[in-house]
Amino acid sequence: MSEKCYDLNPNCMAKAEGDAKRPCPAYEQKIGCWELDWKPMYASLPKDQKKMMGEWMKDNCPKCPVYGNHQSEIDTKISAIT
Repeated sequence: MSEKCYDLNPNCMAKAEGDAKRPCPAYEQKIGCWELDWKPMYASLPKDQKKMMGEWMKDNCPKCPVYGNHQSEIDTKISAIT
């Protein structure tokens, strides 16, 4: 099995069905979230969405099954946008 977040995280929003499904550039590119440069996408968001995304990442990323294996990379990505 891969160590990609979308494979290991049963709550991956990109794999959800219906209204719960959300686009994820990492999932679309088939790379791990820690491998994606989130900053360009984040920079183009309106202020309220930036705040929401930053809060979501701070709250949810540590709960993901891949966080333990890639904590420093994930924390760096979160810090870069918050």
